[in-house]
Amino acid sequence: MEEATQQKNQEPVKPEEKKVRFNVMPQEFRAISPKAKIPKKFIFAAAGAGILVIAIIIGVVVFNSGKENKIIVETSTEPTETVVEKPQEPTASTSTGLFTPAEEPVQVSPTPEEPIGTLVQGNDSDADGLSDKEEAIFQTDTTRPDTDSDGFLDGNEVFNLYNPAAVAPVGLLESGIAKLYRNATEGYSIFYPSLWSTSSTSNTSMVSFLSGESESINITVVEAPEAITLRSWYISEYPDKDINNLQSYTNKQGYRGLQDTDRLNTYIKEGNKVFIINYSLGVTNKIWYRRLYDMMLNSLKLE
Repeated sequence: MEEATQQKNQEPVKPEEKKVRFNVMPQEFRAISPKAKIPKKFIFAAAGAGILVIAIIIGVVVFNSGKENKIIVETSTEPTETVVEKPQEPTASTSTGLFTPAEEPVQVSPTPEEPIGTLVQGNDSDADGLSDKEEAIFQTDTTRPDTDSDGFLDGNEVFNLYNPAAVAPVGLLESGIAKLYRNATEGYSIFYPSLWSTSSTSNTSMVSFLSGESESINITVVEAPEAITLRSWYISEYPDKDINNLQSYTNKQGYRGLQDTDRLNTYIKEGNKVFIINYSLGVTNKIWYRRLYDMMLNSLKLE
């Protein structure tokens, strides 16, 4: 009986332990569900993925809007190019307009300059025919009328195209005091001082030899009918000028022409061309380069 009683007492105990075990196990499993954080991570991951998708969509929208801006910029560039091209048309017509006046010196003769006040000869300290400024150009002594003591005045030697400072007869070109200017287009050559510079129009119909001050010597070539005389041409070109103020002129090369009484403008006609050699005083009334002008005239050769 005691054993039976013990068994009875034991039998209910064991189930209770088992029940406790079975009852505890569900509680443990139940405890897992509130502690489970993995689903939240997935939720955050899903939320992050959603945000990423939204960001991508926004980026696409911004990119597309950027493309639209580029298209607008390109569209605005096209009219700019058109505006650049349009001014080119007047530029071409302007250059054509500029080209026509460049030819005018060939057809229109320059008006002879009127001297500023009474003309005065530049100082000639040794009375050798060269002004003191010309003495510097031709490298002669302002106190000696015959620098090289060869029996010829310095001014006479320059007039005849010789170097007045050389003992033996030496030309101005050979000594380097003068240079040769050749105009193949208009067909002439001429001496000019080495210390002077030159300037010309694009078609070389007018050439200036510049002293470095206001004075210059200029050569202009104009066309004229071959059949008319130089006097007839002058009257037709300068109807307001008195033909009686011109005198006959012949240079050392034998070319004949006309020269005004002031000896500042010389005209020589050859074929259908008139060569106008002008001594421009600029802003002065003092003639410093009379003999130099004569030298250049005497060196003129027509080709």
